[in-house]
Amino acid sequence: MAVSTLPQQEAMIRIKHELSEYLGKQLKLSTVKSRGVLWECEGTLEEIYPNLFVLDVEENDEPRKISYSYADILTKTIKLVCCDTGESVFPWLPDRY
Repeated sequence: MAVSTLPQQEAMIRIKHELSEYLGKQLKLSTVKSRGVLWECEGTLEEIYPNLFVLDVEENDEPRKISYSYADILTKTIKLVCCDTGESVFPWLPDRY
């Protein structure tokens, strides 16, 4: 079912449920930072909470944790791709970039 036909709350529940299947797996995160700069990193999906999820990433050889909300996925602020398969974690959401 296309995202445009899902009510927003149901889409958020679906995102959380599908993301939970990737716990402990490597994901590639892409987002557009300030001034339109594309930022990408790879990390392990470490935790899932009711309103956000946490990725353990290594940036400039320094480990750190970053968190995003499920709304960031729904609004296409971020894009997640599975490192093992190279496929989008949420193929039913249209790409932003």
